[in-house]
Amino acid sequence: MRKQSIALLTGLCLLLALTGCATNGKTGSGVKTQNYKQDGYLGQTNAHPGLPGHHIVTDYKNDNLSMRRAIKNVPGVADSSITFNGADAYVTIKLEAGLAPREIPTVEQQAATVLRFNYPRYTIHVQSMK
Repeated sequence: MRKQSIALLTGLCLLLALTGCATNGKTGSGVKTQNYKQDGYLGQTNAHPGLPGHHIVTDYKNDNLSMRRAIKNVPGVADSSITFNGADAYVTIKLEAGLAPREIPTVEQQAATVLRFNYPRYTIHVQSMK
C-alpha cells in the first residue's frame, strides 16, 4: 500500500509539472510567453543604455551626436565638430558672429563644463574658431 501511494504521488507531481510547461511559446490557455533579448535588462523600460550620461560605453557616432546637441544650447556656440582618440574627445566650437573676443574663453569654458558633466568617461579638450 505504501509503495502504491508513493508511486501515485510521484506520478501526480510529474503530471502537474508537465501541465505547466509551454509548447511552441504558448501556454495551455493560448497566451504567448514573453521572451526578452539577452541584453541583461529583461525588458525593463528604464534600462536604455543610450540615455545621455549613462555609464555604459556607447559608440562614437551616438556620443558625437548627443555631445553636439548638448553644447548647441550654450550661448555663443553656432556649431561644433568632435573627434575622438580613445578616451579623449577633441571639441572644436564654431562661434556665433559678433561675439566679443573677451567672451570666447567663457563660451569655451561653459561648453567644456557641460560636456565634462554629461560625459565623464571622456577627457574633454575644447578649442574655438570663428
